[in-house]
Amino acid sequence: MKNVKVIRLQTGEDVIADLKNVPSHQTPDGSEQISLTKAFVIIPMQGKPGQPVQLMMTPYMPYSADDEIIIEKDKVVTIVKPKKDILNSYEQNTSSILTTQNKGLITETRLPSK
Repeated sequence: MKNVKVIRLQTGEDVIADLKNVPSHQTPDGSEQISLTKAFVIIPMQGKPGQPVQLMMTPYMPYSADDEIIIEKDKVVTIVKPKKDILNSYEQNTSSILTTQNKGLITETRLPSK
């Protein structure tokens, strides 16, 4: 079950991700951790003066080979439920597209057989 949240970090970044508390194994100093999967940074952008601010999502830590990002819980300022439109955009960006064995476009002459 997904637990998608917006996390404000001490660095000022707003990250949207599927969030889990890391099970009771803690770091040597006893601090708690959280796990982020499919993490994206939310970046507000204003095109022209007077126009509404638009939100852009870009992968958080795109150079990492890890699917899971572990963050110390004390680096988190707040965790909130995302607004519906932001959640919908996130789900569109992270959904998997089903592929068929027959590569290429599906046209009237190449309809898949049942």
